Amino acid sequence: MNDHYAVMVFILGSLTLTILAFTLVIFLIVHKKKRFQHLLEKQQMENNYQNQLLLSRLEVQEQSFKYFSEEIHDNVGQLLSMVKMQLYSIRSSSREEDVVNKANGCTELLGKAINDLRNISHTMSSAFVSNAGLAHAIEKDLEYIRSAKEMKCALHVQGEEYSLGNEKELLIFRIIQEGIANAVKHAAPTAIDVYLSYSPALLGVTITDNGSGFVASEKTTGGIGLNNMHMRAGLLNGTLNVTSEKDKGTSIKLEIGKMELMNLSADQQVEK
Repeated sequence: MNDHYAVMVFILGSLTLTILAFTLVIFLIVHKKKRFQHLLEKQQMENNYQNQLLLSRLEVQEQSFKYFSEEIHDNVGQLLSMVKMQLYSIRSSSREEDVVNKANGCTELLGKAINDLRNISHTMSSAFVSNAGLAHAIEKDLEYIRSAKEMKCALHVQGEEYSLGNEKELLIFRIIQEGIANAVKHAAPTAIDVYLSYSPALLGVTITDNGSGFVASEKTTGGIGLNNMHMRAGLLNGTLNVTSEKDKGTSIKLEIGKMELMNLSADQQVEK
């Protein structure tokens, strides 16, 4: 009897310990899961906060671009056009050959300046980029570089183009525009090429120049232009890589998965 009682106590005790151990394991699993979920939510909140800060900064930049674009178009452009008309008047009324020749030269230079300002105004305007489309906006920017710097610039489009939406294409265009501007300002190239590569799963953008380049130790990761490019690439869930070699030019590669582009949430888009 005592042996039977002892066995029952042992079995009940073992069962109780097993239940307690199982309960403890379940509790630990649930606790870790909740903690992990909390960390994920916290990280997501931090990411959302950082994205909102980035978007606010980009929106301020776009508003500044819009302001300068309108100023160039409405004020500076009109003033230069009036000067051009005055030169036409001087040329028409003068009988002195030297005056006419100088007026012709000034008129030609003013025409070029007005055209360059018009190109700058267009490429600064987010509305122009949205209406013209990504490829045409890039071509317009390169046209200005060709005209102002007498530099060889070309756009190469590979694959069948597809629309990514105005906001995303504006982000991509600003990355390309920044890359071109950095090359012109710092590398003194004689040629710049931009490649747009469309595939069903990926959009690739490559900007190459034959400028002075730099060695790895000279790369300044804190530069405003490069930071802006990485910031916009991050908002597009893309990867941006910059490679360069001293006296052999620089290559900037941006890759964005098409599904990631299509799945970007509305709060990750820049308002026009």
